[in-house]
Amino acid sequence: VVRIMFTGVTPTRRHMQMIETIGAEIVESIDMAYTVTHVIVTDGRAKLRRTPKLMICICKTSNILSTEWLEKSANEQKVLDAAPFLWVN
Repeated sequence: VVRIMFTGVTPTRRHMQMIETIGAEIVESIDMAYTVTHVIVTDGRAKLRRTPKLMICICKTSNILSTEWLEKSANEQKVLDAAPFLWVN
């Protein structure tokens, strides 16, 4: 199960629809941050922020991504490999 959390970026209704399209789940509560598989930290404009959610998620997954991964996954209607979309800046 793919579990996605946004941090530093506010998910839009469109993002929520994309998550549904790829069959993933959204995690909104910091109490459940330890369960995420993918973390979206930027929309391409925002800079990476060290939020409490991010600090928890980094301990659990290396899939730190921009919204581009979600958009391309939704276009393909499946969860794409995160490696080409990793946020390493």
